[in-house]
Amino acid sequence: MFDDPARRCRQRSRPSIGAAAAQHPPPERGGAAKRIRDYGSAMTTLSKTRRRSTLAGTVLLVTAATMFGALPAQALPGVQAGPQAPIARYVALGDSYAAGQGAGVPLDECLRSTAAYPVLLDAEPRTNLLRQAACSGDTIADVAATQLSQVNRGTTLVTLTVGANDLGAGAAYAACAPDPASDACVAAVAAVQQKLYTGVIGQDLADLVGAIALRAPNAHILVTDYPVPFAPGSGPVADLVNGATIGLDGQIAAAVQGAALAGADVELASVQFAFFGHQAGDADPWLGDDLADPLTFLHPTSIGQQVYRDAVLAALAS
Repeated sequence: MFDDPARRCRQRSRPSIGAAAAQHPPPERGGAAKRIRDYGSAMTTLSKTRRRSTLAGTVLLVTAATMFGALPAQALPGVQAGPQAPIARYVALGDSYAAGQGAGVPLDECLRSTAAYPVLLDAEPRTNLLRQAACSGDTIADVAATQLSQVNRGTTLVTLTVGANDLGAGAAYAACAPDPASDACVAAVAAVQQKLYTGVIGQDLADLVGAIALRAPNAHILVTDYPVPFAPGSGPVADLVNGATIGLDGQIAAAVQGAALAGADVELASVQFAFFGHQAGDADPWLGDDLADPLTFLHPTSIGQQVYRDAVLAALAS
């Protein structure tokens, strides 16, 4: 037979059965079972690792939620805060109570002061006091004649405190305090009672609120009343003034209700009983109680003006 070099080459390159066996020895007895056990152990380890990773991730999420949950929305990346309320374009109308007489140093002939509740409201967020028109001594007719023009279609908030000068209860007290039996006292008391009986203050105030709503149709109108000024037991003249104030506040409330029924955007911010425990005659009054000082007598102190501010803010919040 002819010698085939290619065949010899194939024979030299093919390993023998023994060599192959040496390179790939047969599996040991029980090897398959061992591999299964090793696989199960590896899977168990992997499962534990996954559970630990999941638990760690959950802890991180809870921690982040707790931390960011205590922060305002604008502190969260990518979170948009809700729309802010528009800035209130504010005009204040009224008498000495709204002007701030007696609560601070008078700034002008209207006895306005920086402690007045309209000025305090101006310091509140998103409130811009455009005009402080209140003037000491003004009546409802005065406000209609000289202050009403300060509001317009751009006004979105109006406060109004007026009516006490129409009633004249403070003047009655000043007339009666020296001598309750004097003719001056009798005449002053009769004038107060007549005003209350006719109800003209409430009618005039309702008309004024309607006029404000007409000139400022986009405005929310807040009407305040007056605190009962004297502590109980301060005397018969003081009791008279307290009763007259309660009657005045009743007419103010009725005027607000009537104007609202007629379509005005108006509500009452009452301070009628907010000064109890701090009235004239109490140890810590929030009203001036010195009859000899007409600038401060029966007018809110700086703290009293804060009570008015808080009443307005409470009405706005509701």
